[in-house]
Amino acid sequence: MNCARSRQGRPPLRGIAAVALWLATPLPAQAQEAAWLMEAKAKLPPTLVAGRVIRLDEGALKATLAVFPTAADSPATPGSVFTPGEVLEVDLRSDNGTLAVAAATVRPRRPDEPPDDDTEPYQAELRAALAAKRKAEPQVEPCRIKGWALNDTRHSLAVRAAPSADAKVVGHLAPVRVTPDSGQGSEAGWRVEFAITGYSRGWFRIANATPPGAPYGDPPPKRYPRTYSGTGWIRASDAGGAYANSQMPVQRLLSYPHVDAPGAPPGADVAGPDGALSIDGTLVRLFACSANWALTESRDGRRGWWRGICSNQVTNCS
Repeated sequence: MNCARSRQGRPPLRGIAAVALWLATPLPAQAQEAAWLMEAKAKLPPTLVAGRVIRLDEGALKATLAVFPTAADSPATPGSVFTPGEVLEVDLRSDNGTLAVAAATVRPRRPDEPPDDDTEPYQAELRAALAAKRKAEPQVEPCRIKGWALNDTRHSLAVRAAPSADAKVVGHLAPVRVTPDSGQGSEAGWRVEFAITGYSRGWFRIANATPPGAPYGDPPPKRYPRTYSGTGWIRASDAGGAYANSQMPVQRLLSYPHVDAPGAPPGADVAGPDGALSIDGTLVRLFACSANWALTESRDGRRGWWRGICSNQVTNCS
């Protein structure tokens, strides 16, 4: 797991930057969104949804909003970290001191319009490293997360040579294993852990699988089914994991694998005291991945993207 550095020590936001951050923050039920912002969002085509306000300059009567493809939080059409970004550039006018939209145009996002994220240098380095792999293998979305096997029966889980049920079986993952020491976490028994290095059409590419309990000093006996540690593919529905504390600027599931994407607050049963998504035992399903993001479902039934998935079965991956 790669945990991002803390946002502590960042200077306070003032002026326009503070206004932009306020506009990007989820509003209380009793508050109303700025009229110009609602008007700008209404001008977007159905294929796009607005995220964070990147810039608001009332003096120049200009604003810029991050925009993202709709349905990117659907398992049928998952988003990608590697898709070029876009923004909505808004020309404003002042009607007796009230801002209104004069014109709005979607255009490519420029390098001088970075995300509101202290970890962006690391994220950019990671994207660049994985982009080369995507170019060489365009049918596979490169990923860098970790997970565990969800085979709850006594049978081993088949690992295939390609993302297809008809592909050759190259190995197996051992079933869950219950021991006196395996109740340390939220999982009932030790599970095989692995790195998830790619995604394609409902399948995850995995590597470096470890036998159930081995990372915790409780390895299986020699007679237990063996675990294949090479590279292969398993169905996405056969992989689980846990939300990791990767210091996302907004601690909630997002509609796209980008920190500026819109998202809804989690349900009350999975929200912490500050309203953030609780990462402890909350993830129930993995659907897809892109770089160090995963499309997930939380315990409250909400679906969205989270940056950082780990396979630690003892701690809460913080």
